Amino acid sequence: MLRSFKRWLGRKTVGTKGFSMVELVMVIILAAIAFPVMISMYTSIYANGHNGEFMTIANNLAIQQMEIILADKAGTGSGYGYSAINTAKYSSVNPSAPFTAFTRTVTVTTLNISGNASYPGKQIVVTVRHSAIPDIVLTNLITDHSGL
Repeated sequence: MLRSFKRWLGRKTVGTKGFSMVELVMVIILAAIAFPVMISMYTSIYANGHNGEFMTIANNLAIQQMEIILADKAGTGSGYGYSAINTAKYSSVNPSAPFTAFTRTVTVTTLNISGNASYPGKQIVVTVRHSAIPDIVLTNLITDHSGL
C-alpha cells in the first residue's frame, strides 16, 4: 500500500484540473484566520458608522444655541441684552425631536477682562452631549460695550 501511495504521489499531474489536498487545507486555514478579522471589522464599521453624523448634528446644535445667545445680547426688548445673559436663563435648552438623544447645557461665567472691573465680560460655554461621541464644546466671550 505504501508503494502504491508513493507511485500516486510521483505521478505527473500535467493537464489535470482541480486542487490538491495541500492547497485545499491551506485555503481552509487562511479562511479560518481571515473570516473572524473581517467580521470584527464589519461590526466595528457598522457600530461606529453614525459617529460622523452625530458629531455634525452636535456641532450644529451648539452653534444654534450660541447664535440664540448672541441674538439675545443684541436684542433690545424686555429680558434681552448683555445683563440678561446668565446660566439660569438657558438652563433648559435641550433639543427637541428628532434630536432628543442629545443634551445641551449652557454655562455663563462673569469675568473681568484684563483685571479691569470697568470692562466686564462673560464667557459662554455651550456643551452638547451624546452617548456615542465625545462632548462638543463651543466657547465664546462677550463684552458689554454699553458703558463705553
